[in-house]
Amino acid sequence: MTFTFSRSIRFRLLVMILLSVLFLWTTVIGFTWWQTSRDINQVLDGELEQVAKLLAVTTAHEADEHDLDDYEADLSEAGYDFPMVFQIWSTNNNHLSIKGPEAPDQPLTSSTEDGYTDSYFEGVGWRVYTLNLKDRHFRVQVARPQAVMDRMVTDFVIDVIKPLLLALPLFGMLWYIVHRGLAPLHHVSSLIAKRDYTHLHPVTVEHIPEESSRLVDEINALLSRLKDSIERNSRFTADVAHELRTPIAGMLVQLQSSDASLTDVEREEIIHKVTVGLKRLSHVVNQLLTLASIEPEKLRKEFERIDLNALVTEVISEYSPTMIDKQIEFELDATEPVFIKGNKHLIAVMVGNLLQNAIKFTPEKGDIRMHLTEATNGVMLTLIDSGPGIPDEKKAWVFERLNRVPSGGGSGLGLSIVKEICKLHKASIKLNDKVESSGLVVNLFLPG
Repeated sequence: MTFTFSRSIRFRLLVMILLSVLFLWTTVIGFTWWQTSRDINQVLDGELEQVAKLLAVTTAHEADEHDLDDYEADLSEAGYDFPMVFQIWSTNNNHLSIKGPEAPDQPLTSSTEDGYTDSYFEGVGWRVYTLNLKDRHFRVQVARPQAVMDRMVTDFVIDVIKPLLLALPLFGMLWYIVHRGLAPLHHVSSLIAKRDYTHLHPVTVEHIPEESSRLVDEINALLSRLKDSIERNSRFTADVAHELRTPIAGMLVQLQSSDASLTDVEREEIIHKVTVGLKRLSHVVNQLLTLASIEPEKLRKEFERIDLNALVTEVISEYSPTMIDKQIEFELDATEPVFIKGNKHLIAVMVGNLLQNAIKFTPEKGDIRMHLTEATNGVMLTLIDSGPGIPDEKKAWVFERLNRVPSGGGSGLGLSIVKEICKLHKASIKLNDKVESSGLVVNLFLPG
């Protein structure tokens, strides 16, 4: 298996883990070094002070006994390995009275004040403690090489971090651990790789980590949308083939029968039939295009606030001439604006299809009533006609594509479009019979 390092989650995880560990180690070592250096320096400084005070007491005693010369000789001949050097100066004449083994002749530090100083001579850095015996006119200076102190700190820190170094071989397991941690993603990838347009079922993975479950959910949602889109296109193709075959075939028959032997009346009759066929064909094409344009995910993002009262009034004005021709009495009960959110064009198509069906099945001199009322969390549109109605066993059936009431004609797409637009807007529609007389009651609820 090959992969690009710059895009590899495995590589990024390893780099981030290693950098985190390196940062942690650096922080621990730095803090340990600082803390150890401070503590050891405090201890060693305290030792310098204690030695200086001890020398001060001994020097004062030997001065009282007038044995300073013998005291220096004893120190030089003792053969002890002194961990530090010291000098005892006379403050009366600034004379070096006593010096320890390996101590230089020049002052260990230029400072004559009590306390600690850092000095540098003979190419070596020194830590010096000065103690003045003002009543005895002596100055004691004790020093230790800075390198000794640094070496002690280094040795101590190394001893502290040795256990951390033992963990280095464990980093070889990181690759395996990260690889195993990413195994669910590889499994999901293999499952998706097996999918094609004929196999768009949801991806199901057992024991998937929480971090991967959201990715799988989004992939399944995408597969579902893709499946709906493919099915919608397949239905569109089937509907086109089914609905266009009959009017096209009828018009071809009419045109083929129009030869020179026909009378003018017969030709006009053929032209009239072809014109009717073309109008029906145009209507079917428009209905099919409306169905094909309903893409829920895309259209829901474009919803807007709609005054349903004003929109219904526009739709009614479009169908008014037909109602006038059939002498249908129409009544709209909607005194105030009512608002919903949705796609204005598709809502107009839905109301138009419902009104068109009502006009088609309402006999001449019949009546149609429409009511718009505000309901809980939405608007209720009620359309009542005085037609023959629909049998109970057909009320759900008429919403399926290409199903039509035998006496109604039409393409059988109008109510299926209404159903799709309802699904898009999460609306509900129900067909009922009129109680007091024949006719159909359409109750359409549109959420606000």
